[in-house]
Amino acid sequence: FERLPRFLQHDPPTALMAEYFLLKIPLILTQILPVAVLAATLFGLGTLARNAELMAMRACGISLWQIGAPIAAFCLMLSFATLAWNEYAVPPATTRAHHIENVEIKGRTERTHLKRTGLWYHHATGITNIERVDETGTIITGLTRYELDGNFHLRRIRTIPVARWTDGRWVADDGSEITFFPDGGVATATLTELALSLRESPADFNAVARKADDQSFVELAEEVADLSDKGIDTTRMRVDLWLKLAVPFVSFVMALIGIPLASRHSRNSGTAASAGTALAVGFSYWIVLALTMSLGKSGVLPPILAAWSANAIFASVGLIFFLGSE
Repeated sequence: FERLPRFLQHDPPTALMAEYFLLKIPLILTQILPVAVLAATLFGLGTLARNAELMAMRACGISLWQIGAPIAAFCLMLSFATLAWNEYAVPPATTRAHHIENVEIKGRTERTHLKRTGLWYHHATGITNIERVDETGTIITGLTRYELDGNFHLRRIRTIPVARWTDGRWVADDGSEITFFPDGGVATATLTELALSLRESPADFNAVARKADDQSFVELAEEVADLSDKGIDTTRMRVDLWLKLAVPFVSFVMALIGIPLASRHSRNSGTAASAGTALAVGFSYWIVLALTMSLGKSGVLPPILAAWSANAIFASVGLIFFLGSE
């Protein structure tokens, strides 16, 4: 509903919009699964509690740990399945969805050929290769520009390790240049403090820049390692990397909270109470996760702690509820 009015401004085909929204489903599934698990646990066990069936099971000597173990085990397996889903199904779907939104619907010109090895595009004076563009489109790494003459003879190769968008232009701290002369001579020079003659702005690169959701854990880990070797700050990316491991296990954490909460329901507790509890707990979790993510990306918390803190906090709360229910 948020995107539909903006899409309609460009008068795209209905089938293209339908494809876009269908491709968003894999990511949405991973986002709503934890709350769905929590709600299912509260509704399922809550119904048993309201019908005094949990009381009967406890009277027969079955502990809450034994009652909740199958549910927790299933949710743990579901978390591993979500991890695989995020690794193999979500990245290609979101990549295609971003391409439809930026290029096919909004009509941004994509003058590039995108591969895992980077961006290649042709311009008036030659060919440019960029290894990577960050998710904001404001930092490019591994830029190599091949300049050709009118007869397509190579005249110059310019290599720039890192360039940043500053004051409306691309600026690099250093680089190197190899010049090829018609007589066969070659000259090498070191470049410092130079402004690049790139016509593309961050908005242009955003059409092809790969965000964290577009990449698998392995791809993002390779990118983090490569950028770290080049001396680029990867704090924000490291938080996203650890989140790819932490978020799939939210379903297991929600089960640890939902099982003891559901066991506390009485005969007077209704479906509305279960739904309200699920929404409150789920909303609280995402608030804590958003807070720790912000602290991690700003450098206050280590990336691994920023990604896993919410899971650790809510899992501890669930275990405390378990102990209090016994």
